[in-house]
Amino acid sequence: MRAFIDGLNLIRIESTEYIYQIELNQNKVNWLKNDDFNQFFSTELPIVLHQNDTIFINGMDIPLEIGIVALTKEFEKKYRYSGKLGCQYFKNHVIFSIFSPVAKEVYVVIDGTSYPMNYQEPIWTSQIEGDFEGLEYFYKIRLVNEFREVKDPYAIATNLKHNVIIDWNKTIPVQKTPIKVKKYVDTVIYEGHIRDLSIGLDIESKGLFEGVMEYSKKLKGSVLAYIKKLGMTHLQLLPVFDFEGVNDSIKDESYNWGYNPSQYFCIDGWFSKDPNNPYDRINSFISLINRAHELKLGVNMDVVYNHVFDHLTYPYDEIVPGYFYRHDNNHFMTHSAYLDNDLETRNFMVRKLIIDSLTHFTTYYQIDGFRFDLMGLMDVDTMLEIDRTLRAINPNIMLYGEGWNMNSSVPSKNRSNMHNQNQFPTIAHFNDSYRNVMKGENHGPGLGFAMGNQHLTLKAMEVITGSQALFSTPNQSINYVECHDNLTFYDKMLLNCGYERPDFKVCQDFANHLIAISQGIPFYHAGQEFYRSKKGVENSYNSPDVINKIHWNANEKSIKKLKKLLKIRKKYALYRQNNYNQSVSIEKQNQLIIYRLEDKKNILIHYIKNYFNIEKLSLDNGTLIFPSQKAVSEENSIYVDQPGIYIVHIKK
Repeated sequence: MRAFIDGLNLIRIESTEYIYQIELNQNKVNWLKNDDFNQFFSTELPIVLHQNDTIFINGMDIPLEIGIVALTKEFEKKYRYSGKLGCQYFKNHVIFSIFSPVAKEVYVVIDGTSYPMNYQEPIWTSQIEGDFEGLEYFYKIRLVNEFREVKDPYAIATNLKHNVIIDWNKTIPVQKTPIKVKKYVDTVIYEGHIRDLSIGLDIESKGLFEGVMEYSKKLKGSVLAYIKKLGMTHLQLLPVFDFEGVNDSIKDESYNWGYNPSQYFCIDGWFSKDPNNPYDRINSFISLINRAHELKLGVNMDVVYNHVFDHLTYPYDEIVPGYFYRHDNNHFMTHSAYLDNDLETRNFMVRKLIIDSLTHFTTYYQIDGFRFDLMGLMDVDTMLEIDRTLRAINPNIMLYGEGWNMNSSVPSKNRSNMHNQNQFPTIAHFNDSYRNVMKGENHGPGLGFAMGNQHLTLKAMEVITGSQALFSTPNQSINYVECHDNLTFYDKMLLNCGYERPDFKVCQDFANHLIAISQGIPFYHAGQEFYRSKKGVENSYNSPDVINKIHWNANEKSIKKLKKLLKIRKKYALYRQNNYNQSVSIEKQNQLIIYRLEDKKNILIHYIKNYFNIEKLSLDNGTLIFPSQKAVSEENSIYVDQPGIYIVHIKK
């Protein structure tokens, strides 16, 4: 016989035995119904969740376990807390607070010594006198009749085994970000993984935070300096908060992108020289950010709030069973993220943890923006609250994510996907239509427009001008052809053709240049500017360095071309419009696309050509300011025979 709390006034008994006596401490219990193996009883008074741990049935004390009570709407509405959680360090004392309305006893264990915590609905808290800086801690929690050791979900520092109490004043001071973003379309994003960016370079700190700051003879500067000189405004880093799937100490033992969240406020030790030192984790990341900001380069974080790596090891189920995760109508955990656990972002305390985590990185690390993994699994209200909270801290914050329409228990109208973009217009989306048109469908062979597919010309015209059918403004469209979890553009061409061809580089240049001149937000995957390949591996999340590392080729002519084109984009505001208007026009003439931008001072005519036939293009008494490939001039015309973008500037 087992007994469970299934509601604030509901007890479920797993037994077919006739129950003739049932008592709960100072609370009258009434039979409600029988349902196969379960018998249900209601209580006249709400169950005292932090005290009632046994129930008297037929002359026996039965442990009263936590059932599905934390999954109920009544529980969610009753138990909410807006104050600080986690560990607050002061020189003469430390304060611990943890949310758990269902725990019966909670202790915080500091350096082996247990300190009792007091229940102040709905949290357990304790102020302990003394200076505990640098000491390890964890919680001991009793939900029924045994204690479990759990990490602090709000911990801001960790070593290889435990959370650590730190004095934030002892960390390297973070400089206030100088990055100003009036419109997302003014930015150009460069996506990279810390290890990939530096593991193949001639530097000391390969694969580490320091590695992207160190001078490389191959790059004639640091990775950060290279990215800035290329014309990027923001570096988007794959996850750097604490994740599982790698050995922080033995760096080469395994590889992972980092989409295995473990601790949402801590920095992962895999990128740190001394992962057992919590200060080194923090300081090395702050140093990277400070250096990027000195270069006027923003730093965006890729964040994963749709799932955790393993709900059995993530502490929340030992703190408030079931509450943190999304469940179906039969109370089974959903797996819309394909990992058997989806965060229930609609629950107040889950939403609070997400926003507190983002606030922590925005405030203490001066992060400039966040890219939300599988954002479509989150709810619109959470995204709106994130937007309000972070803009109050930094009005220039960038917020964007994967707005895929994924099936989940969230009603369709409340999902944070592109179909609902008008409900949260200050948050941008990865435009997979752009990718699929220019590169071809992401899975399997199939030519995209940038590889010569004439059947996609009209769709190409739509996405070049900002995908008006999808978005309210171009400010919401992130234009890209590859990112970390796609086939690289070069590998897609190899898949299509089966062998390498010389014109692949021409097509790659063409795709890169299309991104730069399109209305919306340009996005580049690290290395695509010099034809990055991952040997045909699409989802290389745990592939070794030989697949993932960037083989830097800083002398490739394609880099100079892209750098020049991004300067043109920056010079002319016509490329960076945050609304759809008549200054943008596009038409098809035979196989050629003519894309025209015009204001009171300038006319920019773009000849967009995705085929190899020779064409004579008129300069209209203007000046050719950018050719993707070689152009031969003759009087008021040019001759071109390769795919690319050929820009003519006419001064009014």
